[in-house]
Amino acid sequence: MSQITVGNVASLVIGLLVMAYVMYCLINQKFWNRRVNGWGTRDEHPKIFMLNIVIGTLIVIWTIVSALLV
Repeated sequence: MSQITVGNVASLVIGLLVMAYVMYCLINQKFWNRRVNGWGTRDEHPKIFMLNIVIGTLIVIWTIVSALLV
């Protein structure tokens, strides 16, 4: 069984924060667009929206699984 370390807790917290952002984006159908420094909608930029969701989900899976397995 793995021990609880500061790194594991930090990884879990970061994973949960990214998951909250991805869920917010999915619920509101918006994402943070750095080009205009504001929220962009799914209808305006569908490919970037989906890329944001996919990459965010992969980050969540990676951070949470790595924190639990190490």
